[in-house]
Amino acid sequence: MPLLEETVLVELILLKTDSLVLRLTLDREVRAIRDSFVTPSYSKLLYNGMYFTPECEYVRSMIQPSQNTVNGVVRARCYKGSLIILGRSSETEKLYDATESSMDELTGFQPQEASGFIAVQAIRIKKYGEKVREDGSKLSL
Repeated sequence: MPLLEETVLVELILLKTDSLVLRLTLDREVRAIRDSFVTPSYSKLLYNGMYFTPECEYVRSMIQPSQNTVNGVVRARCYKGSLIILGRSSETEKLYDATESSMDELTGFQPQEASGFIAVQAIRIKKYGEKVREDGSKLSL
């Protein structure tokens, strides 16, 4: 197999495994902003040769904060042109918690609040604030 084809295959494997870790560790709203604004804007700026411009610097400054919580391991196997995902995990970042997904075990949330948009959004935002406090970081404006 020529070197170029091998390089493309490795890139595809890295892209697929990276997206699996992102889905496991990156907040839904942050991922949506990244996918709808940061990625296309940065791509367009690079394509047009605008790397050393204020707007590119601004977009680049949004990349690192979106990656602060992204870490984990993806186990995969390549076999006859297929990529088989064996598992994925993150020891430090977990968006899904079975106890927080259960209405029976979730404290501070009343089922009748499920119809209220603000109360539902508050669950995700409170969890983010608790994680920032737990890490000893500060929220910035």
